[in-house]
Amino acid sequence: MSEPEAFNKARLPIVAFILRLVTMILLLTSLTVLITDSATFKPVLSSKEVTIRMKYILLLQVINYKLINISLLNIYISTSTGKHLVGYGGLIYFNLFSDKVVLSLLASGVGAGFGATYDLKKNLDNLDDILQKLGYKTIADIQSELDDFFNLGYVSATLLLLGFLYFGVSSFISSLALSRRTQN
Repeated sequence: MSEPEAFNKARLPIVAFILRLVTMILLLTSLTVLITDSATFKPVLSSKEVTIRMKYILLLQVINYKLINISLLNIYISTSTGKHLVGYGGLIYFNLFSDKVVLSLLASGVGAGFGATYDLKKNLDNLDDILQKLGYKTIADIQSELDDFFNLGYVSATLLLLGFLYFGVSSFISSLALSRRTQN
């Protein structure tokens, strides 16, 4: 094996580790935005306040974070110590298949994040139009707070999208490792 070839082969796990680390940072930032994002208002015919949160997207984020964390730990232990948690071939297959699961969950989270934010905003805007025709201005009074809520929803979904893209590149690197192993 030539020196440049060996150097490039040694760099791939490091690049994969860095990409997964960036993905973790993006997901944690997205998760933080989701946790802190809420809007509270008082409905027209009720004395109770209502708080809006995007909890189901939050669940997807926690699952993604845990799966990427496990995958990141495997790569770190393998590259830093040279010792593998499982046999090297098993580790490559584990990373490859777990990458596909995580990518699917990330894609679902991205779609849910953008879709839910858009649908909820559209439905509240339609409700606001109906209420204004009836003479109520409950939603109009808190429109700026709701806009901030939805903008943060889009920010969180965008961070998740970036995490998906970074993790996709890292997954491609895992696929290259498997390809190289089967060629040898």
